[in-house]
Amino acid sequence: LGNLMNTNIFFTSDNHFSHKNIQKFCPTTRRGRDVQHMNELMVEAWNAKVPPSATVWCLGDFSFGTKEDTLNYLLRLNGTKHFVFGNHDKVVRNNVVIQNQFETLQEYKEISIGETKGSKIKIIMSHYPIREWNHMHHGAYHLFGHVHGTLDDKVWGRSMDVGIDTRPGADMSPWSWTEIHAILKDRDVLPHHGGFSTT
Repeated sequence: LGNLMNTNIFFTSDNHFSHKNIQKFCPTTRRGRDVQHMNELMVEAWNAKVPPSATVWCLGDFSFGTKEDTLNYLLRLNGTKHFVFGNHDKVVRNNVVIQNQFETLQEYKEISIGETKGSKIKIIMSHYPIREWNHMHHGAYHLFGHVHGTLDDKVWGRSMDVGIDTRPGADMSPWSWTEIHAILKDRDVLPHHGGFSTT
């Protein structure tokens, strides 16, 4: 997956395409005159940042629209897309045509980014925030969505909400690996089991 400063890997969550109430729930982070305009702005922001050659990890709650509506937006988004299911992904779970637009689909995923064993960072991905994650005490990063930025003032080790409602300036774009690594690399590595010995 390239070196630690790989600029061709992106992460996002909680797009909520075609969710008619999301602008009411997240008024400061959702741009657009209405939900259709918001959808178009999300596509523009995604494609302005993500090149067609990129890999994008989508961590759930992609769309509230119909199969046709969801497919329309999905086909317009750059990158090879991988999917981690969220709690509002009925349209993805129930449609093989939509599922086929993703390279992989799963409930939870672990990957490593880095070229050599010594430089690799393990990335633990789920839709939901986890208090303890695999290899947390070895510096692994945990990326999640679901909470729409509401945990931003409660930083927990090397974990991060990568949902679009956490984007600076409400730009509604995915997070790049470069941005994420810059934020998480100097945070404290939390001790295993809260620091209690298991021996």
